Amino acid sequence: MNLNMDKVIVRPFEERDRESVRRICRETGLKGDPARLFFEDEEIIPLLYVDYYLDHEPHACFVADVSSRVVGYIIGSVDAHRRRRIMLIRIYPRVARRILGKLLTLQYRDRETFRTLWWIATRSWREALPRPADRYSAHAHFNVGKDYRGRHLGRRLAIAFRRYILSKGVKGLYAIIREQEGQELLSAFLCRERGYRIIAVRRNTLWEKSTGCKWYARLLVCDVKPLAGEEDDEAGLR
Repeated sequence: MNLNMDKVIVRPFEERDRESVRRICRETGLKGDPARLFFEDEEIIPLLYVDYYLDHEPHACFVADVSSRVVGYIIGSVDAHRRRRIMLIRIYPRVARRILGKLLTLQYRDRETFRTLWWIATRSWREALPRPADRYSAHAHFNVGKDYRGRHLGRRLAIAFRRYILSKGVKGLYAIIREQEGQELLSAFLCRERGYRIIAVRRNTLWEKSTGCKWYARLLVCDVKPLAGEEDDEAGLR
């Protein structure tokens, strides 16, 4: 797609963007591919990975806008303790009720869905990464629509989020990256170019049977500071 980058605006999330953000999450939930490839109930993915941020920390969320169309987003949190508490008492119970209801009414059919549920029940807690130190309280998720990747939108979204958390006095960021064995490009890039460092690694078996590859989850942390050269992107931030 021929995209004039001058037409891309990175701006704060607005309520009218909600469904666009949730749609992009559904379409890119599996390492850039549709979430339905590993869980047929697509609504579960934005419930887990979008709704908390839009409902409880909307000011930490930003979108990439092209002619009033949202093509990417970064959604984040500056308070890890608050997020964990709300996820436990509000989000996870909603997800559990939805899954249980569909199981009881025999609405799930795909083998990959049952494989995912089995992993959650038997292995997820054993493969969980440790919590980062309190200093590293902020984190974010970002996704960009397939037609708009490779155009530095992720960088511009990251700059908007970092500026926000710097304004809130946040000292540290953490990230959890899941990568195939031998394909650690993203974590290597974050360490080399963005000041992150890896503090924990765990084998993650969720997608191994479906992909035929070993996967690892990495916990990365970094001290918050402006990204080098971010002034060059000033015109793209609104």
